[in-house]
Amino acid sequence: MKLSIAKELEAYIAEEVKSGRFPDASEVVNDALRLHESYLASTREEVGKGLDDLAEGRFRSISAGEFLTKARAGAA
Repeated sequence: MKLSIAKELEAYIAEEVKSGRFPDASEVVNDALRLHESYLASTREEVGKGLDDLAEGRFRSISAGEFLTKARAGAA
């Protein structure tokens, strides 16, 4: 398999190998893909929970302003 990797990611991979954390570039990419897979699985699970809550009526309506206020507070 051949892949093209952005220059900044290529530099990151080289630094990870240089640091001794990974034996080679393939291991850096493999680890990143495992983390990505785990992230996607977790996201799907959380979305599923949200859809279950919605189907069971476990939600409350809020205004757009309230939503934005909470989102901004969570981002801080």
